[in-house]
Amino acid sequence: MRRAGTACDYGEMGAMQLTRRELVVLREVVETYIQRGEAVASTQVACSPRVGLSPATVRSVMAGLEDQGLLSRRHPSAGCTPTDLCFRVYVDSVVRNCPLPARRRHRLATRLAGLRRDLVEDLGWVAHLVAESTDEAGVAVRPLDEQSSVRAISLIGLGGARVLGVVVMADGTVIKRVVVLREELSERSLQEMANFLTHAIAGRGLANAVDELERGAGSAAELAAGGDRALEVARLLLAQSDDEAEVLVAGAEHLLAANDFSGVERFRSLVGVLENRRRIVREWRRILEDERTQVIIGRESDVTASGNLGMVATLFYRDGRPAGALGVVGPRRMDYRRIVPVVEYIGGRLTKMLEEPGAEHA
Repeated sequence: MRRAGTACDYGEMGAMQLTRRELVVLREVVETYIQRGEAVASTQVACSPRVGLSPATVRSVMAGLEDQGLLSRRHPSAGCTPTDLCFRVYVDSVVRNCPLPARRRHRLATRLAGLRRDLVEDLGWVAHLVAESTDEAGVAVRPLDEQSSVRAISLIGLGGARVLGVVVMADGTVIKRVVVLREELSERSLQEMANFLTHAIAGRGLANAVDELERGAGSAAELAAGGDRALEVARLLLAQSDDEAEVLVAGAEHLLAANDFSGVERFRSLVGVLENRRRIVREWRRILEDERTQVIIGRESDVTASGNLGMVATLFYRDGRPAGALGVVGPRRMDYRRIVPVVEYIGGRLTKMLEEPGAEHA
């Protein structure tokens, strides 16, 4: 997760080198705002038993946080609301390494055991489980690793020169695409070509499979329905696109019920984000390139900026490589301290399911 800081209980210093007193007040403002969705007054912060500061001290600290761009207010006498930067400091300093409570962990483990399905065929239940466990919109995506390797290829004649190509990836993803060849091929020729392509490409990633095939094609390719035709099918079948990613969204009703999206424009932005699934894939590939878990807040991304949104995403793995990702899309003021550990736990359990012997048929 893109973050800094140390401990779960307030931490010793945040990403902006805040004092402990500043971080205590910042956390109280953020968590009160998350709970109520309204500007937070200094009197509310001073009344919290977790703060332990006088009202005058709280007012002074909040004024300092406002000067640093962490809090904002509509007019001098109003309460304060956290800025995107404030949420970032909160996530980096407070949310990091917060453990999932034992009771919630046991509940999720039980649910995962009961819902365990064949991940090759069914990813939808993952999005539903995330939505159910976080009360936000759950998202599941695969493949996320553009280098995911090919396991097998099948070719099925559809009549004339039309052929259904089926590519099974090592991470369990199944890519189906109808291609049109220059001429009709017999079932035997299609089978021979599929066998050749599987043998030649299996274990290679989509990004370089065709290049590897072109370098290795020769006499063996000529024996398998012709090297030119095999390369033709490979180019058509293995062309990459964000559209090929499987994207499941569940629990959007949680967002529609939130006060954050009661305005017409914000509602339109929310719907636009959830409907543009290619955009989600691109953004998650970008933010998860270097780290397993990421939190994106408001204007930190074009995807979340216009809709006043936040995103939490984490990877799950197979054979040590990213097999996909899961996470949530929600309001900017979502309860990150509760949600991040849930998302990370489900991602970790999915990894174990995929790496256990026979997991793909469980």
